[in-house]
Amino acid sequence: MLYIDFDGVILDTEGLLFKEWRKNPDRHLLPESEKIKYIQAADWEYILKCSEIMNDSVYYLKNMDPNKSFILTKIHSLTNEGSSKIKWIRDQGIMQSVILVPYVLRKCDVVDAEGNILVDDCLKNLDEWTAHNGHPIFFDYNDDDYDSWQQPNVKCYKKIKDLSKFVK
Repeated sequence: MLYIDFDGVILDTEGLLFKEWRKNPDRHLLPESEKIKYIQAADWEYILKCSEIMNDSVYYLKNMDPNKSFILTKIHSLTNEGSSKIKWIRDQGIMQSVILVPYVLRKCDVVDAEGNILVDDCLKNLDEWTAHNGHPIFFDYNDDDYDSWQQPNVKCYKKIKDLSKFVK
């Protein structure tokens, strides 16, 4: 099976999501719980509507077999973020099942990684996937060997810039 991350692979949500957060000079001193509250309260409908689609990902998803590919996304709120993401995906005509991962869990806690592929822009997620015998693919949008959190791809995960190789 093929699992595809949402944020940073399908849609570039990070810039809009953290625009106000980054204006707070003391944000690094705040506990993680404050960041979670910020994400939970975000206007996800606006963020999704105004974020950039990553390298034609919607086109490629529409042309993949929805029985063999899934969208696997972390969420911080079911009623705000989760439902907004599902609605956005369906509004785009994407037919893959959407699997929501609560932020307190890892993706490999929700689905079986063994023998399956994960396309993700977060190297930490790929490390966990690999530890559970999954096949990691690094979505490197900028083709610079750094993930969305500026971590280097030191394990040299196979990387892609778009989802074209998974189209049927």
